[in-house]
Amino acid sequence: MNTIAMIGQMDLLALIGADIKTVDGQESIVIPLQKNPTIFKMMTKTGAQKALLDIVIRQTTQPKYGNTHFIKANVGKANRTALNLDSSELPRLSPILGNLKPLEAREEPTTALSDDDDLPEGDFKGF
Repeated sequence: MNTIAMIGQMDLLALIGADIKTVDGQESIVIPLQKNPTIFKMMTKTGAQKALLDIVIRQTTQPKYGNTHFIKANVGKANRTALNLDSSELPRLSPILGNLKPLEAREEPTTALSDDDDLPEGDFKGF
């Protein structure tokens, strides 16, 4: 299987109501959860909180600047149904967050390595 890595950036401030504020003396990104049905919070089995952003990545029909895909916040069907959202609201609730392009593999010069170059230094004492 040939896997293609993608690179890009996401604009978190594209989410509804997101802003940069000072929290405890630190510049922070604040994203209101209630305004963003693309984010849901949950607890892990260990009791840690998680805030998950539901996304979708799609191929663009008009690649520009090497960008072949874009990333959007995704309001899943379950959220649309639970929140009784009309399809006309989806563009506002599912903003495009950024663009992605393939990560080009760089040819690294290789040097001749012996078979034991990956072994730790010292004498092998057995298992």
